[in-house]
Amino acid sequence: MDESNMKVVLKNYVSGFPRETDMHLTTGTIKLRVPDLSNGVLVKNLYLSCDPYMRTRMMKTEDHYVESFTPDSPITGYGFFFLSAKSNLFK
Repeated sequence: MDESNMKVVLKNYVSGFPRETDMHLTTGTIKLRVPDLSNGVLVKNLYLSCDPYMRTRMMKTEDHYVESFTPDSPITGYGFFFLSAKSNLFK
């Protein structure tokens, strides 16, 4: 099934506090399906949590406990989701 997909994308590494101009929102479509005979689930993220720790991930850092985000790539994080589909093997 094709679904609309919104992404928050980091434009470039930031220095100091991030600003709205350091990111942009893009919309596209994505083909979604749970593979047959898998234990997978498909979820729809309803809210993306933008936490203070993400600030260090928006900077170019070396030897940090967590990897930096990659410019021109979607920002990953935690959120609140809705179970959209599940495989037949998931109970």
